[in-house]
Amino acid sequence: MRFRLTIGRRIGMGFGLFIFFALLVVILTNRSLERSRGINDQINNVYSPSVDALVRLRNLTVSAHMLIKHWALLESRADAPEKTNLVDLTGRELPQLLDRIDTLMASWQHEEVALMGQITVEMREVFGIHDRIKELLPSLESYSDPFVHMERNDIAEEGGPLDQSTNKVLTDLDRLIEMQEGKRMALGGSMIRSFDSLKFFVLYMGIGLVIIGAVVAFFIVRGIVTPVQRLRSVLLSLGRGVFPRTRVRVTNDEIGDMSKALSSLVDGLRRTTDFSHAVAAGNFGAEYEPLSEEDMLGHALLKMRDELGQRERILEQKVHERTEEVVRQKEEVERQSRRVVELYKNVTDSIRYAKRLQDSILPPGKRIRELLPESFVYYRPKDIVSGDFYWVDQVDGRVAFAAVDCTGHGVPGAFMSLIGHNGLNQAIRERGAGRPSEVLKVLNKIAFEALHKDREQFLVRDGMDMALCNYDPERRVLEYAGANSPLYVVRGGEVLRFQPDKRPIGSFDLEGQEFTDHRILLEQGDMVYIFSDGYADQFGGPKGKKFLYKRFRDLLLEISRFPAESQSGMLEEAFRGWRGIHEQVDDILVIGMRA
Repeated sequence: MRFRLTIGRRIGMGFGLFIFFALLVVILTNRSLERSRGINDQINNVYSPSVDALVRLRNLTVSAHMLIKHWALLESRADAPEKTNLVDLTGRELPQLLDRIDTLMASWQHEEVALMGQITVEMREVFGIHDRIKELLPSLESYSDPFVHMERNDIAEEGGPLDQSTNKVLTDLDRLIEMQEGKRMALGGSMIRSFDSLKFFVLYMGIGLVIIGAVVAFFIVRGIVTPVQRLRSVLLSLGRGVFPRTRVRVTNDEIGDMSKALSSLVDGLRRTTDFSHAVAAGNFGAEYEPLSEEDMLGHALLKMRDELGQRERILEQKVHERTEEVVRQKEEVERQSRRVVELYKNVTDSIRYAKRLQDSILPPGKRIRELLPESFVYYRPKDIVSGDFYWVDQVDGRVAFAAVDCTGHGVPGAFMSLIGHNGLNQAIRERGAGRPSEVLKVLNKIAFEALHKDREQFLVRDGMDMALCNYDPERRVLEYAGANSPLYVVRGGEVLRFQPDKRPIGSFDLEGQEFTDHRILLEQGDMVYIFSDGYADQFGGPKGKKFLYKRFRDLLLEISRFPAESQSGMLEEAFRGWRGIHEQVDDILVIGMRA
């Protein structure tokens, strides 16, 4: 049987080799670390503490020697600091240190223990001399005894028994310290060599592992990843409906089996595509062989071919019938469209004619300039016709002028404006109303009767807001009455506000209710403004909010110092700047007059 190198065997061999060398590195590294740990424990637990203790013992011996000589050669009391320090050193510190050294000696070698025993004997001799000196000189008075003086000089003189015994102890201690330090240095060298060995294992064996890993990765990529990437590319192309241009290479492993199956699939899809194109082109007699008896797609395509052939014949008949119906509907739509265009043109022409009729009721500019020389009218309808209108005339030697805002705008507002204009003329000229408040009262009755002839069936809430003024140019006396429309007077950098009555004209039966007259004595240069609410209600600005009356008053205050004929253009410029891209929301009317 032919040996087959499968994907699992390839991966197993590669990673097995890698694991073997990795395990070898771990074992060698662990051995080096254990050895280093043993050396380190020996240094830290035996020789380093031993050297430190012996050095400490030497220092204490030297200190004790200096203190005992001071005791012997210099007269001092029993409680002198040098004597108490010596007693503390020999009675407490030195015994504790010797106990510590005795514990550490358990790990020393034989010659080191023997040398330490010799040092101990020598130290007993030294401290025996110390005890003799202490017996000779227990107090300050003992220094005066001549016999004591002679004996302590013999013991403590330079080069005497005390110095000789102490020097012998120090010499043996230096020798023992040197032996301990030498062994510590030797162990340190062994540790360095152990770490060098560890470095070798980690560095070179690590490099070897990297090389082995790279080789394993190379063969895995070459034998597994690259073929899988080719298969992935083919599958992605098939997922986008694109057939591969080259055939997939077949190998002797699991990927080869998938490549073989994929090649068969591609061939079958090509034949299926060719058959689908033939059927789509109307060739319902095209032949197709399914891949197998279980090929559900192939059998479904054959069934689809037969059904499409049958449906095509039925659809051809339906298309013919529907085409005739669409042609008839198209002709009807075109006829209705022409009718709509004609009706729209007729309506627009009628509204434009209504515009001319509405313009005819407005006083001409020439007449306004004759009656009010320093004045302007800023009039901006929202639509072709407007619900706002203005009225100017001379009555009994005085100039009467009004700004009227009817309910709504466009055609409904225009009808209301005609009622308001005719009612205003009737109230002043036919019924002889004089004061502005009387005119508003008569006009309300006329408008209410015109709008509410059949009250039992419905109640119309339409009406109008109005500011009406009578002005005597000779005396500069202005009479004003308002229905929901205020009057502003700009004087000396300040806006004086005159409030209207809060009820509209014509919307309610106001029988028995009076409007309020305001009598104003104007000063030369005063600027009088009446207006509708369209300017203040306009949306715009950076946040799309209303202009509002405060901003409107500030604007009037700013433009009031300019000539009246220039103020209309300033209002238009400010309005365009505020509105921006927003639609005009209402008709706009502003009338200004300078006293």
